[in-house]
Amino acid sequence: MSKESYIGGDYIETTGGSNETFAKGKIINNSLEGNFSQNGNRNGIYSGINREAPSISSNVALKRFLVHFRRPSSYQGEYGFDWLREEYFIPMVTVTNDNNGNHINAPTALCKNVASLKQEYLSGVPNNIVPYGIRYYPAWLSIFPATTTKEFAHGFTMHKAGVDLDLQFDELDTIISDGTEIILESTNRFLKVIPEKISVAEVIKARKQSRNLNGKVINYYRLNKKVNIKCSGGALSDYTEIKVFAKLNEEKVEVGKLMVYKNDVIPKAEIVVVNVITGANKAQLKDDYQHLFKRQSFNQALIRAEVKVDTEFDINSLPANDRDVIAFKQNMSGSNSEFIKNTIGKLYDKFGKFKTAEGINGNQNKRTYLFLTSLSAGNVLGSCSLDSNRNWGNFYIVYNAGLKDGHTIMHECGHSLSLPHVFQEGSRARHTFYHGYTDNYMDYTWQAGVFRNGQLYSSGPNIYKGKMFSFFKWQWDIMRSDRSLIFNY
Repeated sequence: MSKESYIGGDYIETTGGSNETFAKGKIINNSLEGNFSQNGNRNGIYSGINREAPSISSNVALKRFLVHFRRPSSYQGEYGFDWLREEYFIPMVTVTNDNNGNHINAPTALCKNVASLKQEYLSGVPNNIVPYGIRYYPAWLSIFPATTTKEFAHGFTMHKAGVDLDLQFDELDTIISDGTEIILESTNRFLKVIPEKISVAEVIKARKQSRNLNGKVINYYRLNKKVNIKCSGGALSDYTEIKVFAKLNEEKVEVGKLMVYKNDVIPKAEIVVVNVITGANKAQLKDDYQHLFKRQSFNQALIRAEVKVDTEFDINSLPANDRDVIAFKQNMSGSNSEFIKNTIGKLYDKFGKFKTAEGINGNQNKRTYLFLTSLSAGNVLGSCSLDSNRNWGNFYIVYNAGLKDGHTIMHECGHSLSLPHVFQEGSRARHTFYHGYTDNYMDYTWQAGVFRNGQLYSSGPNIYKGKMFSFFKWQWDIMRSDRSLIFNY
C-alpha cells in the first residue's frame, strides 16, 4: 500500500518524539525549484547505522459493516426483486388512517404482522447469518435462466445480459481504507456474479449518506449498479445464495447475502384479450400492455405471460331474444360494476368464440380472460371475477376509465392469479399492510382516509403512484400455484 502527501507552501511539524521513515527500497527527496536543506539544530546532522524497520502488528481489526443488495432507482419490474423494507417493521412513515378508516396520524410500521413478515425473508435460506449479533434478512432476486434448449428446455433470453444491482454498505464502525476486500461468492456454477471482489477503498470513494430509522441514524455508502448477476448454462433447482464476505488479512466474516429464486420450473400464463363491443366504439387498451404482461409484472414470478388471443365479442350480434342479452342491454349503462362484469362472463360462457366446456371460471380452464369495454362503471377502473367459493376467478374486466392505466390492467390480472390486496385483512391475507403505502401492484394508488356513508375516502395519493411495479417474494409463490397456469408445453 502506498501513501502520497501533497503539500503546497506548508510545513509538517512534529511537536514531540521522533519522526522516522522506513522503506524497503530507496528514500528519495527532491526539491524541483529550490534548495534542499536539513537542519539538526541541537546535535547537527549525521548518518545513522543500518537497522531493520520495527515490526508492525498485523493484528488490525476488521471494521464492522453489513452489505445489502438493493435494486436501482430506475427499476420498473424487469426482474423480481424483494427485500424487507425498513419502513415495513419500523414506525417511520406517518399513517393517516387504518384500513377501516380509523384515525392514526402517527409514525407506524406499515406491516401489521411484523414477526411473520420477517420470517418470509428467512424462509428458504439454507444458511441464515447473524453478523455481529444482528439478524440478517437477505434480499431476494428472481431471473430467468439464459440457456440452450439442451441445457434447459424452458430457458428465456430476457435476462441474458444479467441484471445490475446496487450494493449498500451500512456502517457499524467507521469504514476506512485499510485494505479490506469485499468478496462475492456464488454457491452455484450456473449463477455468475461480476465483480467477485471490491476494495473498501472504492466503497469510501462514494458519498457517505445517512438515514434516520425512527431516531437511529445509519451511515452508509451505496455503489449504484455495481454488481451484475446472471444465470446461464443451466437452471437453478433450489434457492441459491450469493454470499458476501469482508476480509482483512486472515479475518473473514460473512456480512451479507443475496438469495436467488429457483428457476428450473417456468410456467406459462396465456391471456385471452376480448374486446366487448356494445356500441359504435371499440375499447382501446394502452399501446404497451403486452410489454407490461411480459416484462414488467409476472416475469417477476418467473411466469411467461403472453397474449395468445386478441378477439372481439359483439353484444349486438348475440341472439336478441336471449334473456341475459336483453337484461344486459337494458342495464349496461347503469354503472353497476358487478352486474356488467358478471353478465359479460355469463354471456361469454354461452356465446363466446373461445369459451370452455365447464366455463372460463372452471378449474380445468388454463387461460386468463381480459375483457375490455368502453362502458363506464362509476369510479371503478377494473374488477376481477370470483368463483362459486369466493376464490379469485379466471377472468377480469377493465372499464373505460382504466383502459390506459397500466397499474389497473396488471392489478386485476394479479387478482386472477390468486393475489388479494396487500391491505386484505383476515384469513385470506398472507400479510396485511396499510392501504396505499407500498409500491406493490396489489396496493391502491391512494391512501385510506376516513370511512363515511359506506365509503372509504382518500387521505392523499400513494407516494409511489406511477412507479408501482413490485410483487413481493411470497406473491411469486402464490401466483405460481394458480390453477390456470400451464406447466407442460
